[in-house]
Amino acid sequence: MRRRTALGLVVVFVALAALVGVGLGLAGGGELTEQWVSDTPRDNRVNHHAVGVGPDGEVIIAPVAEVPNSDTPITNTSCALVRLDPGDGSTMWRTGVPADACFTHALTEPAIEDVDSDGTLEVIVSSTEDAVVAYSATNGSEEWRVSLPTYGYGRPTVANVTPAAGREIVTSDIEGNVAVVRGNGTVVWRVALNDTRWSRASVWEEPVVEDVDGDGTLEVFLGTSRGPVLLSADGGVEWQRNGSATTIASAQVDDDPAVELFTTGTSELRAYDGETGDTEWSRDLTNTRIKTATDGDGDGTPELYVGQSGRFLALDAATGETEWSTTVSDSDDATATAPVTGDVDGDDQQEVVGVLNTGRVAVLDADSGSELAVYERDVPVWTFPTVRDIDGDGAAEILVRYGDGRVVSLDYSSSGLIR
Repeated sequence: MRRRTALGLVVVFVALAALVGVGLGLAGGGELTEQWVSDTPRDNRVNHHAVGVGPDGEVIIAPVAEVPNSDTPITNTSCALVRLDPGDGSTMWRTGVPADACFTHALTEPAIEDVDSDGTLEVIVSSTEDAVVAYSATNGSEEWRVSLPTYGYGRPTVANVTPAAGREIVTSDIEGNVAVVRGNGTVVWRVALNDTRWSRASVWEEPVVEDVDGDGTLEVFLGTSRGPVLLSADGGVEWQRNGSATTIASAQVDDDPAVELFTTGTSELRAYDGETGDTEWSRDLTNTRIKTATDGDGDGTPELYVGQSGRFLALDAATGETEWSTTVSDSDDATATAPVTGDVDGDDQQEVVGVLNTGRVAVLDADSGSELAVYERDVPVWTFPTVRDIDGDGAAEILVRYGDGRVVSLDYSSSGLIR
């Protein structure tokens, strides 16, 4: 890691902290300011699919869901994709799911890309209509849909998987059915993971699509309730391993061509060699969540960022050793979502952003894990935040998907201390 701040600067920090105090939205390194709260309330506290943001930060899509059997009648817009204005969070358009298909998992986190190369963006989601659907990002109109055996849970991934020109959509449903679809809605192939040596394999996370084994072609990596599996570009099984893989991440951490793949389960966190599927290291860490493996602190080696109970950890991705651990809440009921990284202060260095189910958002120094700022809203959060620059100022905003259906946009401002 980079050298930590000298003792003299620590003295300055302590003095400044004594002057400004630590409170809601303010911690030792800066402040989180609420920019806007979307007008997308629902009569429940269990919305848990993350917000999608397009490549240029101008298209923001929130999947919003009502819960049947609440006091609120279910209509054809109770479960909806809602495009939010980046400036104030107001609704630009919405497109709903039929009332009879509206429940908690109605719409996944959306992928927002130009999938058909027509120069305009599409919004791709899997839904409880048992389909993956493409909508126009401009007005929310449906462009095409492809049926799935059941509903999807994780975000679809957009990549040029096959040798053919053009990008494809890789998606899965909750029962382990995987599909690759061209940008015009034509199905390339389907694979049922439960037709391999597994049964009752569930998939909750978005597929990872990259050259995992270093052979020059892309593969599809999925985590399932039964274990991780690597599929070739034509859907063949390259390897699969037993052991729960409910959340996943990937990074190149050593000198061989293969990418390392990381999985978490109920009781263990593991790193696999992408080519062979062999375990490179494991840690007995229970009930952890991961999403991001990257060189967040600029030391030349990637870190794996982990959420567990009321704390966040940075692990050396090559060895699994803990680089830092920061407790954000001492509550026995606290559950951390998968932390993510982003440059929230515009200094060209990454910060770590973590969220707890208690509604607390924390910005952490990627070098030391020290808490820079906190924000709290008395509503649960069940998914990771989306960290993207949506106003073009060079610093990323933090979009938090709260359980009551609303999205909160937070802006981080530094207190001016040198990191």
